[in-house]
Order: sequence, then structure tokens, then C-alpha cells
Amino acid sequence: MSKKILIIGGVAGGASAAARLRRHSEEDQIIMFEKGPHVSFSNCCLPYHLSGVVEKADDLVLMSPEKFASQYRIDARTNQEVVTINRQQKTVTIKKLLSDEVYSESYDKLILSPGAKPIIPAIPGIDKVNAFSIRNVVDIDRLNSYIKGSDAKNITVIGGGFIGVEVVENLKEAGYNVTLVEAMPQIMRPFDYEMVQILHKELLDQDVNLIVADKVVKFEDNITILASGKAIPSDVVVMAIGVSPETNLALDANLKLVIKVALKLTKTTVLMTQIFTQSVMR
Repeated sequence: MSKKILIIGGVAGGASAAARLRRHSEEDQIIMFEKGPHVSFSNCCLPYHLSGVVEKADDLVLMSPEKFASQYRIDARTNQEVVTINRQQKTVTIKKLLSDEVYSESYDKLILSPGAKPIIPAIPGIDKVNAFSIRNVVDIDRLNSYIKGSDAKNITVIGGGFIGVEVVENLKEAGYNVTLVEAMPQIMRPFDYEMVQILHKELLDQDVNLIVADKVVKFEDNITILASGKAIPSDVVVMAIGVSPETNLALDANLKLVIKVALKLTKTTVLMTQIFTQSVMR
């Protein structure tokens, strides 16, 4: 007997789940909701739009709703946000973000894959700088358009994780003066301190103003102030300090959230921490 399966969230998690479900059944009705305008895009390639390696923002988009419909018979609905879950009635309430229209859909099975949102701490004076974060194609296009359309020369990236380092690489490739600020003694915390020194040297060799073991305490007019007292000219600030899971919808539905933290310590490559939020509805 066919089932009606709803998926909240697209991109890597939701879109992969939808495609896998279709392989398991040709009869099930599959509907996927994505509150952004793109249901499937290359997360890892987002920073490479800043250097022009990925020339157009649209080149980052992998699949359109039309392709999902024609190739997989999956109903992918973009710019639509699931706002509530009624577990007793087995329905969800959806808001069309472009028209504010609200409607509901029933389900037999519901999958939550809302992803995560960038962490933007309430640093004093953050409204005094041109601050950006990177989560999707819209974000990277907005950042790139602002940089290209302004006289920005000095760009400060806060956070030395994978995204922060890739943003630095591509901004430097594009010809900007780039500062990378990391509060910890090293960038790329999953790696040993000794190994990361190779990366530190490479950044310095590429004329990146690398600052570690120092954190942002406030912003002034186009200036980033660090705990050490350093004042960094910042025409643009890119916040890349991490993400937090989108759990509000699950919590509002009284779902039990299971946080799993996996730690592996070795001498060569360590501290791999993964946090998973699993929500199972039956």
C-alpha cells in the first residue's frame, strides 16, 4: 500500500532522503518542503563563487523542482516553510513565503531534515559593520554582490573552520586584503596542532593576516576590535564561527531530541566531533 511521505528540508539531507525513498518505492507520494529558493545545491562549493571559480551563483544549484518532478516524481516545493506539526492529526501547516498563504498537508510518514543555521553572537556594535554569514546560495550571492558592488578592500573572516578557511582562500584569490581571526590557538581544530602549522604557514605565505588565540570583543564603524586590543579595518565581516541545529520545529512538536557526540582521540588527527539531532516519528 502506498504511503504519503513529507520531508521538511531539502539540500543534502532532505533531497538525498527523498531520492532514496523513491528508489525503494515507485508508488509512494513524496513531498519535500524547502523554505529557501533552492532545493538542492553544492554546499561545499559556496565559497568558490567569491573568487570566480564558480562563475555564476546559479551554477551552484544542482537540481530544480522541475527535475525532481520529471526524474523522480518527487514534489519539491521551494519558498515554503513548515511552521507547525500536529502529531495527533498527522498533519503539518505550511506557509508560502512569497504570498503568505497558509495551508496544511497530511502525512503517513514525516522526515525532519531542517539543517542548521549560522551562529551569529550578539557582539556589541555588530550593527556598525557589514556582517554576513554563509548558509546557502542566497547568502553567498548576497555577499559576493555586496563586495563586488562596493569599494570594499579589507575583509575580516571570523572563524577558522572549514568554511572560514575556504572563504579566506577565495577572497584572497579575488585580490582582497583578508584577515582571519580564530579564538583558539589554531585553525582547523579537527587536526593536531603540529599538523596545522603547515596550514598556518601557507596562509601567512599568501599574505593573509592570520590571528589566532584572540577573539572579537566588539565592533566599531568598519573596525573589528579584538581582546588583545588590536583594531582591524573591516569593510566587510564574514561570520564563520559555526552552526547550531534547527530544532525549534521539533521541540514545538514535543519530539525527543537525541544528541550524539562522537569523540576520537589519536596522536595524528584528532578531535572529530559530530553532533547529530535525530527525530523519529512513527
